[in-house]
Amino acid sequence: MNCPENIIFVAFAVANAFRLLAYLPQISVLLRQKDAAAVSSATWLLFTVSNGITAVYAARIVADTAMALTFASNTICCATIVALVQYKRRKIRRMKLGSTPFGQSRHLPPEHRMSACLPTAAE
Repeated sequence: MNCPENIIFVAFAVANAFRLLAYLPQISVLLRQKDAAAVSSATWLLFTVSNGITAVYAARIVADTAMALTFASNTICCATIVALVQYKRRKIRRMKLGSTPFGQSRHLPPEHRMSACLPTAAE
């Protein structure tokens, strides 16, 4: 490798090492916060797909294992963020809707619910 190629290689390696570290604060915030409303799932999903495709490209077309592993690591970090956001949003949605026991509907009056047909201890 000549000098410009070495500089480009080192710059790529350093930038991607810092990029991997840059995911950690976002993941940390998502783990601590109850809400994920401020995080765009679409953006992080696009980052996940883009990094995944780049990892495959690096492995299959360029045949560069280090580059493929770098982008595979980026893919894992982005996918982690997407998964955390979706988990938090589903959890919030369940809390807002309220959970009902199996066999009971929030839309039926109590006497028409499944539990109304079950024998009680007094019977």
